[in-house]
Amino acid sequence: MRIHHLKIENFRGIRHLDWKPEGSVICLIGPGDSTKTTVIEAIDLVLSPRWEIGFDDSDFYAGDTDSSIVITATVGELPDALLADNKFGLDIRGWSGTQGIHDEPEDEDDKVLTIELTVDSSLEPEWTVINDRNPDGRRISHRDRQLLGVLKLGQYVDRHFTWGSGTDLLRLTGEPADLRGLLAEAGRAARAAITPENVPLLEAGATKAERLAGDFGVVPKERYQPGLDIQRVNIGQGVIALHDGNVPLRRAGMGTKRLLALALQREAARDGGIVLVDEAENGLEPHRVRALVRKLRPEEGRGQVIMTSHSPVVIGELPASCLRIMRSNVGETTVSDVSASMQDIVRAASEALLGRKVIVCEGKTEVGFCRAFDRFWTNAGKEAFAYMGVVPVACEGSTASSRAVAIRKLGYSVCYLGDSDREITPTAETMRAAGIKVLVWADRLSIEGRVAVDLPWQELLEIVSLAFAEPGEESARASLAHQLGEHPDLAHSDFRSWHDSPELRNAIGRAAKEKGWFKRIGSGEKMGDIVCRCIQTIPATDLARNMEELRLWIDAND
Repeated sequence: MRIHHLKIENFRGIRHLDWKPEGSVICLIGPGDSTKTTVIEAIDLVLSPRWEIGFDDSDFYAGDTDSSIVITATVGELPDALLADNKFGLDIRGWSGTQGIHDEPEDEDDKVLTIELTVDSSLEPEWTVINDRNPDGRRISHRDRQLLGVLKLGQYVDRHFTWGSGTDLLRLTGEPADLRGLLAEAGRAARAAITPENVPLLEAGATKAERLAGDFGVVPKERYQPGLDIQRVNIGQGVIALHDGNVPLRRAGMGTKRLLALALQREAARDGGIVLVDEAENGLEPHRVRALVRKLRPEEGRGQVIMTSHSPVVIGELPASCLRIMRSNVGETTVSDVSASMQDIVRAASEALLGRKVIVCEGKTEVGFCRAFDRFWTNAGKEAFAYMGVVPVACEGSTASSRAVAIRKLGYSVCYLGDSDREITPTAETMRAAGIKVLVWADRLSIEGRVAVDLPWQELLEIVSLAFAEPGEESARASLAHQLGEHPDLAHSDFRSWHDSPELRNAIGRAAKEKGWFKRIGSGEKMGDIVCRCIQTIPATDLARNMEELRLWIDAND
């Protein structure tokens, strides 16, 4: 199965969404409160195999129950059972990748059904199959919706490790004909053990689950086998649960459980199901996240995976064409595709795609500098970068301006912070024309040169002392001596005896730039801390003016 079109109205934080989720694997990304999880929940609800779902007033947009919740999904690659005339064969529509929905299917169209979930102020959900020929719709039961094979991996996955109604293990292995009788007997005698020998079909399912788990890097302590979960003895067929040795899998760690559940669900997706994953990285170490994402990459065949993520690891591992950037503005949710041509940007600046505003820094020195000012501004009572959704990222050297333009094209608010000591392409004028805030240092200086020229003398000597300690005093003094021209000996004297002069300041700036005194984020941050301590005493300098401009851009409501 595959969702071709999704429309959401008045559901939680979404007043309106109209989206065509094309692709085998889709990852929804974007800043917080962009309604990524709400989209996953909406898909789960409209295609849910559950027969009883509770709603309350908080599920309506802005709590307004006068406007009904309407979630509509057009689904293709359908099982034959749903297309029979005695089911929904007369309600079939067509889907064209270029033209969208044809109410009367054309020869080359994918046969689709449009399923609509409506919830009004009575809080009673109603599922129908609709089309233009029958706008009132035909009711679709939870049993028929179960044929769609929608599986959701969220925070709570324990039920999928039981042979219960609608669980992954039951889908994977099927239900033994005598299971209900066996459970009735177990309910009368809770101490009676259910061993693998009693239920060979479930044992086969447990073995298959163990093999699939191994593909995802999950290794049991003993082996997976069916067993009686005493805690669940009053929950019907869900009492039969997957065990690792004698321990129910629900006792495993969150990461292990999510990987195992996803392994089972992904197997179902190979048969044409739709897998929904909210926060794919949750509970997993980076190396396990990478392994997981590789398993989810697009492959030939039926089925679809739609997931959300807040992790740069996930974004960096996926092909750019799998990413969808979400934004929400006064209830209007939009989803934007990312071109495959953006792959290098995605890999180089994956963290940036998770923010609202991006500071594209020419190097790591500027990133450290921004971090220092973030702390300084926060201590002064301004909102922190994290609160404002501001992300500084390093895009080294000549690629920085082109990456700033590319990130801007994805819809982000972008500020470029870089040196002016060499030409850049695209130019500052081109970036400004694209809507980018451009901050470069005056007088064709690098950030190190600007700091050296603008800082009070004593603070500049602190930075020299920092440089002598960071890369090593001998190396730093040698680089400074090279820049001093006719007076190289000064570099090897006690810097505390130096006298302020434009020549010495410029030499310090050039040496710091060319030999990379502060080319790490940490050292750039230390330099920034010194600048922050005196920035208010030098308000007329280019350094202070640019940092004030940066803060105004951060605070702007755009």
